[in-house]
Amino acid sequence: MSLFGVVATLLMVALGADIRNVNGLRCYSCSLTATSGDKRCITDPAAVEGQSIVTCKYKYCTIQRQELLDPPGKLNTFLRGCDENPLYLDDMVDDSTFRGYYRSCNTDLCNSGDGLSSTNVMSGLEAGASENLLVPGLLNGSHSRVLFGGPWILISLLIMSYQRSWMLV
Repeated sequence: MSLFGVVATLLMVALGADIRNVNGLRCYSCSLTATSGDKRCITDPAAVEGQSIVTCKYKYCTIQRQELLDPPGKLNTFLRGCDENPLYLDDMVDDSTFRGYYRSCNTDLCNSGDGLSSTNVMSGLEAGASENLLVPGLLNGSHSRVLFGGPWILISLLIMSYQRSWMLV
């Protein structure tokens, strides 16, 4: 690989490029209300009549489930789909009338659950990871902290690539 190819690859990695299949993220898509819709949307989304799987141009597959507080647990609406910036990534929110379950994930067909529990199918910073990576180790008898991310990794990798290219000459 040429030095340009190495630098371009390192730049994409360092800047956190989201390299995804050119076909896009595949998500289940269906809806159900208390009075209409296919009940398999909750239990078996792949079996829902029509287009139950969509190719999404957005970042997340989602589930939104809304239940009444009185009577408790009665389903009001259920929606599977996709979204670029969901209001909540993984949360349960109550108001005076409803309990809302919001689930988001970012792998193909990951929005398959009933919405009651977390999908926990997230990766990287979307899952809440820090930009700093703590690495246990000993440095003069104490733990050391290694910064991973941002421009420093790119600069370090570029310097190593440059030094290696000089050694090959």
